[in-house]
Amino acid sequence: MVAVLSLILLLSISFLALRYTFVKKPYLVKSPWEKRFKMYVNQKQRFILFLLATAIIQVDSYSSILLFIWMVCLIILLLQNSTKVSTTPLTITYTLYLLWLFISLFRTPETVHGIRVFAKYLFPFLVFLVANSTKTNKSFFNKLLNVSFMSGVIVNCLIILMKIIPISSIYRAIFWWPPAVIDANPFFIATGIIIYSQTKKKIILFYILLIFCIPFIENVRTGIVGITVFLLAASFFKYKLKSLPLFLFIFIGLVVSITYVSSIRNKMFSDGFGSANELISSSNNISILDINTNGRSVLWEWVLDKYYYGNELVGSGLGQVQGRLYLGDLFGGIKVVHNDFIQILCDTGNIGLLLYLTTLISFIWHAFRIYNNKTYSISARNSAFIAGTSLCGILASAFTDNVVNYSLITLSYPFVFFGCALSLKKHKNSDIHEN
Repeated sequence: MVAVLSLILLLSISFLALRYTFVKKPYLVKSPWEKRFKMYVNQKQRFILFLLATAIIQVDSYSSILLFIWMVCLIILLLQNSTKVSTTPLTITYTLYLLWLFISLFRTPETVHGIRVFAKYLFPFLVFLVANSTKTNKSFFNKLLNVSFMSGVIVNCLIILMKIIPISSIYRAIFWWPPAVIDANPFFIATGIIIYSQTKKKIILFYILLIFCIPFIENVRTGIVGITVFLLAASFFKYKLKSLPLFLFIFIGLVVSITYVSSIRNKMFSDGFGSANELISSSNNISILDINTNGRSVLWEWVLDKYYYGNELVGSGLGQVQGRLYLGDLFGGIKVVHNDFIQILCDTGNIGLLLYLTTLISFIWHAFRIYNNKTYSISARNSAFIAGTSLCGILASAFTDNVVNYSLITLSYPFVFFGCALSLKKHKNSDIHEN
């Protein structure tokens, strides 16, 4: 039954995605905040809205096929329209990075796995290109906000519901598993913050608090770190150097959570501490070796020793790490390295990591500059704020999780909003309503 449900969803999403790719007529959708009114969206706008509404859907074992369908649609949209893409440091560095990954494919014996890894890095770039070339205005931006945030609310509410009702088998057949959703939660919180600033609806604050609490309820440390880094990035975007006191407050909040929340405390340290007082009294003797990585540190040492050392400059070839782990005979059958940056190092070496880090830094820095340039429209600045700050939080999770593996939910959202920020910034000083 689970497999059948996943297949039905795959076929449905694929059919609609292809339909929206080829049907060019304008389409009526409900206005963002005034449901009584409707607005027209064009072909690309309709496709992006559908992508953001369904990015929370994994369709279980068919996720690779679904990603392929999305990529085919994105490429068709780029080819069938006269696409004008902004030339930015991101487009240049990301193109160079993809070129390096493509070259690396010729060096790997794991060609199939290499292509799969390449696709997961190519997908966000295609999303960005389509979003950047899409006609965007204030009304459409607000619609993007609404659809994205409600998608996050729905999938997070279902995570809570699984603790009350036995629906986990159905959930896992449809949606991304909870850690992947939690990796993307900095984005959903960012959209909620912007929506509340525009609508002042108290229910939005409730949803933000719910999403904020999910990693604590699920006891997912990567999610806690991701949200913490997002809060730091958001405060820096907003207040720049004046945010340093807030940095301290957020850091203290993280330390208090680790110290006084028993589930987090016991999961954080290898030996565990019976109480907060015991942890505090032993704090002078705690080292990084006491942190519990659930065996990940041993895995990281193993893959670095096998695939990085001796190939530091260019790596061992794209897909090498994933191909080896997918055999399922190492470290209890673990199939992912749980660190995107270590996987990049092993597969593509120092050159690959340098290019990728340069790409990410250019993304965040450009978003920061757009947000703090008051000559741009409010929508452009808000879109840049969401993209830049949420990507910081998501990347923090990439140090102990495989964020790129879940790029459909983790990376599509910020890359859409960064593309929209570049499109919106053409409207200076005011938001222009265009349909």
